[in-house]
Amino acid sequence: MINICFLSGKIVNKIDLKFVFDINKKRLGEKHISVVKVQLRLEDKQVINLHGYNEMADWIYRKVRQGEQVLIQGKLRNNYIEIEKIEKKSLQFF
Repeated sequence: MINICFLSGKIVNKIDLKFVFDINKKRLGEKHISVVKVQLRLEDKQVINLHGYNEMADWIYRKVRQGEQVLIQGKLRNNYIEIEKIEKKSLQFF
């Protein structure tokens, strides 16, 4: 089964970086993962929930702002899309 999606839209929420503690991991460096939860408004006004983890979460937190247009490649999970790649739209065509 193939699980891949491509989305384009506008970030509608403030980007907030959170850390999750996992007690089952043995080493200190593996106990924490970071996550960002993003809401993306599509052209048809639907709002999609997106999650980014670890390095992806850090990049999104540093580079992406509310109101920016982005392109997303991700995987469908239970009730959100897990972000695998993200790119800010820079050119608008007429």
